[in-house]
Amino acid sequence: MPKLIDHQTKKLDIAHAAWKIILKEGVGGASVRNIAKEASITLGALRYYFASQEELLAFTEDLVHAELAERTSELLMMDLPPQEKILNVLNGLLPAAGREEAATEARLIFKLQTKYANKSYDSSRDSIYQAVKSIMSNLVMLNLLKKDVDLSLETDRLYSLMDGLAMDLMLRGSDIKPDKARNILETHIKSLCKEGSGG
Repeated sequence: MPKLIDHQTKKLDIAHAAWKIILKEGVGGASVRNIAKEASITLGALRYYFASQEELLAFTEDLVHAELAERTSELLMMDLPPQEKILNVLNGLLPAAGREEAATEARLIFKLQTKYANKSYDSSRDSIYQAVKSIMSNLVMLNLLKKDVDLSLETDRLYSLMDGLAMDLMLRGSDIKPDKARNILETHIKSLCKEGSGG
């Protein structure tokens, strides 16, 4: 009896192989030949699942954002005081040793690649931007923000801070003390919130 292959599972396997190469060699190293080799399939088999390299990389980037969106949801479900929960979410979306997939690093690589591909970056599709928007909305709903806070500006500022911290952690890794990023985020969040709204 012929072996049945789950089409979606195979596509995910190939995308994970692409993801692995992107983390090691950047998007430039993610040729269909290299991806097929990493996935232990033939070029013909890869082309059966993905008509082009562009289609495969777009699928892989979507997978990276799906992973980060899922992580955001899991962290938001934790039963913690509001500011502590927000810090956990933000900290959980930064690069960290021991995370197998390194989704945050892959996201940054894809984001940087748009510059070299002469494309504009669509932040509305970015899982980190969506997480930041959700966090700012939560701060508004819980009435924790200072009265004079410009929500649009502070959303962009926190998004930029997350990118900067992620890049720094990605490049300097173990040179940065483990609590430094969290302390930076905590100081930033406290600067946005009303006095006495900690916890």
